[in-house]
Order: sequence, then structure tokens, then C-alpha cells
Amino acid sequence: MNLSLIFADCEVAAVSSTADGVEVRLSAAHVLRAAVEPNGKSLNGYARAVTLRLPGATLAGATDQLIGRISQGRVQIKDVWLSTIALPSTVGGPVKLELGFANQSNLVLSAIGFECRFDGESNFAESLFC
Repeated sequence: MNLSLIFADCEVAAVSSTADGVEVRLSAAHVLRAAVEPNGKSLNGYARAVTLRLPGATLAGATDQLIGRISQGRVQIKDVWLSTIALPSTVGGPVKLELGFANQSNLVLSAIGFECRFDGESNFAESLFC
């Protein structure tokens, strides 16, 4: 499956410090599945249990407001800002992540790398939103 994580409209379950950086656990990730056929249609949907890992990042302040829907988000990789990223993916080098939440809180992290992965099996469900 050719999947891309779209930061906007993901649901954050938790943001926590780890031994080597910071993890952002998504309870629902907004995902786009690329068309498989040349003239096919891409599908919007979601995936469960996706984690963003940022080695070398540190949290400043409380994380209790860093939960819920992301209204806007982007990641800077090699001086290029992206609002979507391949799922799964691993990137080395300096990275900056910016997430703006629907509750008006913000998360800005600088890291030495970035990983976007499933916790367990890859899963994708097409959105049934009308």
C-alpha cells in the first residue's frame, strides 16, 4: 500500500518523553492511499495506532493540553516543509515538527531524526464521511 500521513485532522492520544527523544501517539491518523491504477482514484481514510518518533527532541513544559485533533501540522526535512509524509517512513538529519491543535495548544519539536510508523500491523480504512 502506498500510504501518506496527513498531519491535519489526526487525533493525538499522547505526547511523551522517551529515553532517546519524544513520541507522539496517534489514536487516529488521517491517511491518503495513492491510486494503484494509473487512472485510479486516491482514497482518503484513517489508520489506527500510528506513532511519530523524534529522537533527540525534548519536551518543554506540560503535555496535558497536547491531545485531540490536530488542526494543522507540518514537518521540516532538509529545509523543506511538508504537510504529508510517507507512512511508514524514517528520516535522518535535522528535523522540525510543528503541530497546532484544535484546542489552541501548539507543539514545536526539533530533533535529529523522524520516524512515522504503525504500532503493529499496517492498517488502512477508507473514510465513509459524506
